[in-house]
Amino acid sequence: MECARQFTGWLPAKPLPHTAYTGTRVLRVRVARLVWGKHLSYQRGKRNTTPGTSLIKIEGVDDTKAATFYTGKKVAFVYRAQKEVRGSKIRVIWGKFRHNLPPKSFGASVRVMLYPSSI
Repeated sequence: MECARQFTGWLPAKPLPHTAYTGTRVLRVRVARLVWGKHLSYQRGKRNTTPGTSLIKIEGVDDTKAATFYTGKKVAFVYRAQKEVRGSKIRVIWGKFRHNLPPKSFGASVRVMLYPSSI
């Protein structure tokens, strides 16, 4: 059985449109900010690969109509490096990747952020 993961992040202390006031209590609504995906491969033909274009499989997206919602969204590949930089070994390669994703990331999880929004 496959379990769908969801990261909701932290909500700011200021009242936002997604908070509801009921008397003296404030109800917070958890807002999903990302969905998970897998880095499948580079775009390829029969013989040639295009490392500048990565193929991502997004959880819960099975047809092209649903996939159009995710065009233009930011994608983050989070990984651990050996050398510590600025107190952390965790690094991120973002969205329109400045450099290609390494082949060792095939099959690894990526985070597809639900912003920027076109709605």
